[in-house]
Amino acid sequence: MEELERLSDDELLALTARRAAAFGVFYQRHVRVVLTFAARELRDTERALDLTAEVFATALAASGRYRPGEAPARAWLLGIARNKVASARRRDAVERRARRRLGIAPLSFSDDAIERVEELLDAEPSPYLNGMGALPQAEREAVAARVIEERDYTEIAATTGATEAAVRQRVSRGLSKLAQRVRRNG
Repeated sequence: MEELERLSDDELLALTARRAAAFGVFYQRHVRVVLTFAARELRDTERALDLTAEVFATALAASGRYRPGEAPARAWLLGIARNKVASARRRDAVERRARRRLGIAPLSFSDDAIERVEELLDAEPSPYLNGMGALPQAEREAVAARVIEERDYTEIAATTGATEAAVRQRVSRGLSKLAQRVRRNG
């Protein structure tokens, strides 16, 4: 891993197809910048996390098409983020209109739930991953699908047969349990 950390962003992206760990190093270098950008643009922590996951999933899928020298990799990544923000804003407008037509209130999350997510951002990932096996199966699968596989709540709900609200609750509970485990094991 240390040899990968010495590589430039361009080299990491070129190596990604052969070594997945190269993209992991690229991700670690830029995740805070993308998350900060998304949080500032969207003014919503949960949505910023979702968008950040989408940005890196898109970047991973497109890493083979990245051309060094056209733009710095960070600018390329932030371009993807800008496109995702614009797309999210368009989806939001459509969803707001649909909710108004149907008279449905939007889902909201407590400050405690948002704070737990923010705590996860500052934590090392391995203690959380190590605790995944201790979660109930439904929570483990929901957390893995959302956080590790970076799948959309709607997609997870469709594939599991659960409601989107149930998936969100399973992810929230699972992340909360993982955070408690990490705090206990210090």
